[in-house]
Amino acid sequence: MRKLPAAAQEERRRQVVGLRNSGLTYDAIAAQVGLTRTGVFDICRRFAEQGLAGLASGPRGPAPGTGRFLQAEQEVQIRALISRHTPDELGLTCR
Repeated sequence: MRKLPAAAQEERRRQVVGLRNSGLTYDAIAAQVGLTRTGVFDICRRFAEQGLAGLASGPRGPAPGTGRFLQAEQEVQIRALISRHTPDELGLTCR
């Protein structure tokens, strides 16, 4: 499902909710739409908690700025050093 465009993902989620509302089991829906039982359950739970907004595709990946090794001011300093000096001058070696 993650390879589908966002619009197709949302349509698949609406289809799952419609099938669930018609009385099908999670396993039957999973077999029909090509998802796992857990995936179907998660879609139905999101719909129950958030309504139609829960079926919309959200941003993917980590939030901007998370998972960095350096603080913002350290990055600025490093960029300034790199732009003014060669790696040899800074004692950096290539691997």
